[in-house]
This record gives sequence, C-alpha cells and structure tokens, in this order.
Amino acid sequence: MKFWDRENKRVYLDWAAATPLLPEAKVAMLPFLENDFGNPGAIHQEGVIAKRAVEGARDEVARSLQVRPEFVTFTSGGTEANNLAIIGTVMNLRAKKHEFHDMEVITTHIEHPSVLRTMDELVRRGVTVKYVPVDEKGRIIISDLRELVSSKTILVTCSYANSEIGIIQPLHAIRKVLKQAEEKFSTKIYFHVDAAQAPLWLNCQFSSIGADYVSLDSAKCCGPKGVGLLVRSNRAELKSVEFGGGQESGLRPGTENVSGIVGAGKAILWAQEDWKDRSENVSKIRDEGIEYILKTIPTAVLNGEEGDDRIANNINISIAGIDTEFATVVLDKNGFAVSTKSACAGAGGGESTVVKAISGDPARALSTLRFTLGPDTTFEQIKKMTDVLKEHCDKIQKYPVK
Repeated sequence: MKFWDRENKRVYLDWAAATPLLPEAKVAMLPFLENDFGNPGAIHQEGVIAKRAVEGARDEVARSLQVRPEFVTFTSGGTEANNLAIIGTVMNLRAKKHEFHDMEVITTHIEHPSVLRTMDELVRRGVTVKYVPVDEKGRIIISDLRELVSSKTILVTCSYANSEIGIIQPLHAIRKVLKQAEEKFSTKIYFHVDAAQAPLWLNCQFSSIGADYVSLDSAKCCGPKGVGLLVRSNRAELKSVEFGGGQESGLRPGTENVSGIVGAGKAILWAQEDWKDRSENVSKIRDEGIEYILKTIPTAVLNGEEGDDRIANNINISIAGIDTEFATVVLDKNGFAVSTKSACAGAGGGESTVVKAISGDPARALSTLRFTLGPDTTFEQIKKMTDVLKEHCDKIQKYPVK
C-alpha cells in the first residue's frame, strides 16, 4: 500500500507527529459525517445507529488489544488519555480520603509534555513527584527505580517508546519492581504507559505491555486526529477529571466523536495486525539511514539506542554548531518534512529536554533533528535528504554567522 504520494513528490519524515489517514478508516467514517449524524445518547433510530457504531469500534479495539470492551475509554487524543490516567488515579484516591501530600508519583524527565505538565499540576496540588534517572540512551535505570519506590508511591508513568529518541522502555522489568514493592509495602502501585508512538511498530496487546493503564492516540497510527483511547485493567480505579454527562461509563463526559471513534477503531485494528512485519522492514531502512547519515555528516551524533531497543521508525541526531530549526526550513524548501523534537513540545526554537536529560549537554540538546519514517519510506529518500542536509552543513561551516 502506498500511503502518501503527492504529485510534487515531497518526502514526509515526521510520522511521529502525524500520519496519513488509512483509506479503510476514511471509508468507515464517511457515513457518520453525512447521513448517520445522530447523537449516540439519543434513543431514536438515528441515535441507536450512532451508538452501535461507537460500541462496534470499542469491540474492534478490545479485540485487537485483547481487553474487555468496557475497559476501553475514548478520549480526544493521547494527551487527554494521559491526563485521565494520571490525575484520575490521584483523584480517585483523594475521594477515598487520601491526602495529596501522602501520595507519590514516579516518572522520568524525558516524557511527553502531556505527562510532564501534568506532573507540574500534581506538585501544585501537593503530590510528591519523583523523577527516576535514565541512562545515556534514555532507558530507565531499574536499580534507581527500585530505590525510589516507597510506601507512598501510588503511580509510576512512562512511555512505551519515547516520542523524540525512540527508546523502548523495559516495561516488564518496571512491572516486576512495582509488584515486588506492592508485596513489600502491602500497597497498590498503578502503572501507566503512554503508548502513543507504539501501535504501528510494537505489540500493544494489553497483557504484553503489563500495565494498569495504556494511552493510545489514533493520529499516530493512521487514524483521524482528535481521538485517543485509555485502556485499563480490571484492577484500575479512576475518577473523571471533567464534568458533564455520563458518556464513556462516566469517565469522559461529552458527546462522542462518532466518525473519529469509528476511524480510530479501524486504524488500531489495522496497525496491530501487521506490526511485526512492518517493524522489521522499516528498521532495516532506519539502520541503513543512520549509517549513511553518520558517515556523510561526521559532526552528527545519534541520540538514543541503536538496534532492537529503538522503535523501528526513529532516527534522532544532533549536529554541533548548526541551527537545526533553520535546517528544517532548508529541508522543507527542498521537499523534506522533518522536525527537531516532539510537535507537542512547541514550535520554534528551544532545546530538546529529552536530549538534555540523556546527555547533560545543552548544546547537543539545541541541535537536534528527528526523522521518523513511514511504512513505505525508502533508503533512497533518506539518502537524498542527507545529501541536502550535508550541503547545508558545509555552507554553514564555510560561511559561519558572525
């Protein structure tokens, strides 16, 4: 399948930020954008049709991820799913008379802004937030996590695959630490995984991840934008963080985005059907691309891990001495869409907090470029992009700004 083929032959290398809409998802969505426009909360025929569509999509997702349908909650995106998992857990305990200052949450400094900014809000409310160190590749240091967990720890949250450097976290090792801590302290410690980047490239079956909560984002796996999911285990307990109607079992009030939910169901089902073959094919292109970039641009350094511990489609480099925001503009004018960091970290200049956390080097964090491949990206496309980037780097070195 050819996903995206503009007549002007632009090369899109920003799949971590947004993905094209799967044709099957578009076809499934169209009836609910045209004739079947009923509100799923209504009891007339139009409402029943919409309600069946929502529940059908829920069943598709549940079957794909191997969970019970009632444990799938649709949201407006990965950001809302992360907020619901984190704040919803805290507020559920607060409703049970736990004081904020008696709760601890553990995360890392390399998480998505939707997690890090939520940590800021928890601190404002009086919750203690601890940051477990990561190594120079971005992987959580398990021994340090073991030391951080205490009798007050209620939640640990991390990404499945980092949105900037692509590192895949050792989820099973993390889960093992938390189970041991639960036995030691006779407490319950919830585990939340932000899996927004995962469905196209990694196994997202709930039992494989081993978490209490998993956040997904339709827009990252060829579904429509504005739709996310929070999948939870049968031991998970949440309070809604919004107020309104009783939709989504009372966890997410507001009229359901029927067309978006239908499209998301199709996209996630499709993404998970062939994730392994897709990942194997694209990782080969990624590795060839990394080798060519580092050979062609000697000043470039790879951020994150090489090999199987890196998500299949991610290449992240730093190039000392160049303005990578300007470099993205140059590449864009030459037909290549790339990024410097997570789109949700904000447009414009600024350092990558992820690269700064793993390297401790502000200059390296200010000079990052992220190339995220799609299923049909070719090595030749990466080669052409690298050659354009090399030419730009040579010009900068020859004519430095004074």
